[in-house]
Amino acid sequence: MYIRSQPKLHLTPQIHGGDQENNLRAGTLATHQIVGMGEAFNIAASEMQPEGKRLLQLREKLWQGIKPLGNIYINGSNSNRIQGNLNVSFGDLDSELLLAALKDLAVSTTSACTRSSIKPSHVLQAIGVPENLIRSSIRFSVGRFTTETEINDAIKHINDIVSKLRTHQENL
Repeated sequence: MYIRSQPKLHLTPQIHGGDQENNLRAGTLATHQIVGMGEAFNIAASEMQPEGKRLLQLREKLWQGIKPLGNIYINGSNSNRIQGNLNVSFGDLDSELLLAALKDLAVSTTSACTRSSIKPSHVLQAIGVPENLIRSSIRFSVGRFTTETEINDAIKHINDIVSKLRTHQENL
């Protein structure tokens, strides 16, 4: 920013702590970090489309691998969603029980910002998911470093766990 000398302007510092630029700016800019962030943005922009396509393929593979379990419902739109997100309801299982049984996978029943709440997801309520299905919902996330082998392992693990839990419920 350029500050003209005439007429004299009185500016108030927005960040305090240093006396650079006549006490108007605190600290020296970290040029290496600015350049690094710019390069990170360039990399992200160049890889966004191919990475999004890869995540979408992995998410679809996961969905196709667990859908045959039956009584499982995708929450929200199958096509209009973040590529790496799959939120599903296991109609006859409690999500907390399933979450505990799937301890080897990084899955969640809620968003990180509502983890301490025991109330049903307001997002799932807003999109019209019935409360019994909200309480059986699990969110799977596929990320930048997720491999196809990990998806295959997750499919096998989910199918095994859900089958065991359903068999156990039937025997009660």
